[in-house]
Amino acid sequence: MENDRLAIFEGPTGALHLEVEGYQFPDVLNDEWDSNWLIITADAVLDGKSWRFRDPCLTTFELQRLAGWLDQVAAGTAEQNFCGFTEPNLDFERVSDVSIRIGLSLEALPPWANQGGDLGDVGFEVPIGEQLKTAAASLRRFLSKFPVRATGRCRPVFAVITALRAPLLQTVGYAAKLHS
Repeated sequence: MENDRLAIFEGPTGALHLEVEGYQFPDVLNDEWDSNWLIITADAVLDGKSWRFRDPCLTTFELQRLAGWLDQVAAGTAEQNFCGFTEPNLDFERVSDVSIRIGLSLEALPPWANQGGDLGDVGFEVPIGEQLKTAAASLRRFLSKFPVRATGRCRPVFAVITALRAPLLQTVGYAAKLHS
């Protein structure tokens, strides 16, 4: 993957170099969901070990929302601490005033990770700063090549569901730890 075609997130213990390969269903043009799924390819590093994953785990409108969220976090104006998606392979969370955490789950996990762990257990922190603005600009470049296609009524409902998912996952994870 070429650096000018990547959204790059790098921190002290990990890195994620993300690229949009294309639409999952390039010939489907009029379905709000199937028209907008993107195949994501990423090279990742965690604690010095690297792997690659490829999965249709983000939609165009989720990529659009992530770009806006990254800009808001970098500017210190984000109202939400969490940015998650329909497919929980990746999630982004502001964990402090100086860093975000990128959580990796399911198909995005490194091959050596516990596949049965809680969503987002595996991840790394990235400093808040210019890097997030640059990554947001890269995501918008992807969207200029692969724009949002068919739209409808589902996305507003989805936004509410994903906003509620972070506290729910934290509660479920906490409850699971209490019962183990």
